[in-house]
Amino acid sequence: MVLLVVPGIVALIVEPFVFLLADRYPRRWFIRAGMAGMAIAAAVAALAPNGVVLSIALSLFFFSTGTATALAQATLVDRSPEPGRTMARWALISTIGDLGAPALFAVLAIFDRGWRSAFGVTAIVLGVATLGLTAVDIPGEGSGDDETPLWRTLWSALRDRRLVAWLFAMALCDLLDEIVIIFASLHVEHDLHGGPFLVSAVVAALVAGAAIGLVQVDRLLKRRAELTVLTMSAIACAVSYLAWLLAPEPWLAVVLMIPVGMFSAPLYPLAAAQAYKLRPGESGAVLAAGHVFTPFGLALPWLLGLAADHWGTLVALSLLVIEPIGIAILALLARRAVHPGGTGGAGSVDAVE
Repeated sequence: MVLLVVPGIVALIVEPFVFLLADRYPRRWFIRAGMAGMAIAAAVAALAPNGVVLSIALSLFFFSTGTATALAQATLVDRSPEPGRTMARWALISTIGDLGAPALFAVLAIFDRGWRSAFGVTAIVLGVATLGLTAVDIPGEGSGDDETPLWRTLWSALRDRRLVAWLFAMALCDLLDEIVIIFASLHVEHDLHGGPFLVSAVVAALVAGAAIGLVQVDRLLKRRAELTVLTMSAIACAVSYLAWLLAPEPWLAVVLMIPVGMFSAPLYPLAAAQAYKLRPGESGAVLAAGHVFTPFGLALPWLLGLAADHWGTLVALSLLVIEPIGIAILALLARRAVHPGGTGGAGSVDAVE
């Protein structure tokens, strides 16, 4: 528990200040330092003589990962004329990484290598990536002239109700990501009596569907506005997820999980794009404000676990539909704000957006 909780608390406290500073000083300092910190932390973890040192290493790793990856994402969006497509591509590459990393560690397991070897290989890969970043021009040249207190900048972002609404939508996206994988696996195994193969197949179907959905949404955004695509995806996600919940057989649950992945995967990148667009040039402040929902994300698995213990896995899974329904409502409200008349049809809304 300490190995997981302590790094999370450290990141929760320290990261917002780093993100706010990244709006004022050159981004390359933070991104390169974050990558170097990840490499160093992985090396220390591989050599850790006890749990205390390992906890310290993981704390540095969590914090450095948030600094490097979150600011890299924010920097790309800042420089992009199409934030939705940029975020969709980011999510697609992340999905590939989600498959590649376990595959690498599976290879290590075949050769009977333990967790220390996994951290060692990770340190080498990250070290090479850090060296590669020194040859890359990273945009974002803050001058450091802004003397506004950091807390006041953060408070200004948190007072933006539209921003907070989109940040909440982003937090909801944990439901049909890591959380649904856990509870869906339990559902297939215990409620539908599927074996280990079908449990793994459900997870693979979700990931495969996510990859397909992100490729398609990138193409769709060439013709449709981001809020339109987000609304369509959220509604389709709710319908497909409810259909998945009703699957009576494990093999059918595998098949129906593919459209769930297709329509749920675009929700986070498109919601994040809306948040970034509200604070142009202040993506660090957006990231910092997003930490207000970190405790919510940490509490969700525990609350859903309690629901599963009391009322069953299916009830806990049913609660996850809050994500697409909530995002659909928010997207519809945002579309109405952009086009108050609501009489021009989808084409005119797209044009206004």
